[in-house]
Amino acid sequence: MNRLPAMLSPELFIHRSFFVDVLSSFITSAKFTRHEFDEYVAPLVAAETEAATLDPAAHAIDVAHTLAFRSGLGSSLFAPAHNSITAADIKSFASASFTKGNIAVVGTGIDQGTLSKLVEQAFASAGASSAASAPASKYFGGETRLEGHGGPETVFIGFGSTGATADLAALAAHLSPSPSVKWSKGLSPLSSVPEGTSVQIVYLPYSDATLFGLLVQGSTPASVKEAGKVAVSALKAAAQGIKEEELKSAISKAKFASANAADSREGVIAALGSKVRLYPSIFISAFVY
Repeated sequence: MNRLPAMLSPELFIHRSFFVDVLSSFITSAKFTRHEFDEYVAPLVAAETEAATLDPAAHAIDVAHTLAFRSGLGSSLFAPAHNSITAADIKSFASASFTKGNIAVVGTGIDQGTLSKLVEQAFASAGASSAASAPASKYFGGETRLEGHGGPETVFIGFGSTGATADLAALAAHLSPSPSVKWSKGLSPLSSVPEGTSVQIVYLPYSDATLFGLLVQGSTPASVKEAGKVAVSALKAAAQGIKEEELKSAISKAKFASANAADSREGVIAALGSKVRLYPSIFISAFVY
């Protein structure tokens, strides 16, 4: 009989083992049947793609990735409206990619040794192969204009970076119009945008690159243009240098935002997922309490 970790009852061990087995079964035992793909998966994917296209903010950020990085990080998260992918294609991809070398498992609220043992048992039947490789991200940049389909007028102004992201995190905190104190208007240089418009900071750090930008939205092209000028001026002014007090405040705000994000499940996934350099192909968040 295997010895259970200290302070871990047999009932709790079995409880956690069950959920790890459930998670792993989606990788090791998935059937990828044709009828499920045709009747459920394909329509759902098409609906998600259409919804993203009709959301100006989501569509702008998706296109911004393509312009910034082209391939890799530049690949859209949404499937084309018309594609030739079949259930057989998916099954073939899964067989080649869902292997031990391409799987990362993250657990919270569980002893590392216990999780390692459970994962080793659960993925014993998974194929063995070396980790998939991917080229380092490169920044290209570009400009495009797309016809909107309803919603507010939207402009994304930004850039990509393949270096460290600490400076960009502080820059995002400095420019963010979200006040640090509730009911306060805040001291952001973006707080002076015209009424009826909004500017959101887009700061998306990945394993080896970052997308940074300003998402400007408003009801009319003229108002968005004016708000865009304010946003660009604020960005240029910050790039030229800010006061020491403002810098310290931005760094503190960035640290707080990072720590606060880690309190949520989504924040932990985002923080740890960005450390996985485009591979492993599978990133499983095993939150076992």
